[in-house]
Amino acid sequence: MIANYTNHAANERTFLAWIRTALAVAAFGFFLIKLNVLVDAVGGGNMVPVPTEDAGALVAVATRYAGLALVVIGIAIIARSGIAFGRTRRAIDRDEVVEIPRSRTESLLSAALVIAVLVFCINLARI
Repeated sequence: MIANYTNHAANERTFLAWIRTALAVAAFGFFLIKLNVLVDAVGGGNMVPVPTEDAGALVAVATRYAGLALVVIGIAIIARSGIAFGRTRRAIDRDEVVEIPRSRTESLLSAALVIAVLVFCINLARI
């Protein structure tokens, strides 16, 4: 039997949940980029008349960057979860109690995700 098997299995399930979340975030980013390309192809960038021409162009550019940001956030989540998985695996195998320091990475990634989703919502309101 593997020592601390239940703890290792829980650590792996958590890691896989983070990977699944990261893939969903990156896929949403790709969707956002592709949606912008589709809107540009179908309606020339403006499906509904916008009061100023610059506002529509600004939202389109912001949406593209939000999509790229979501892809980067997805990659960052994968990297962060891999680091946390390895650190937790080593902590489980130690005999003594290990204090794992708190990290602000999750909060920063969540804030970036919220900003990117808000830009996407603004783009949807534009359509």
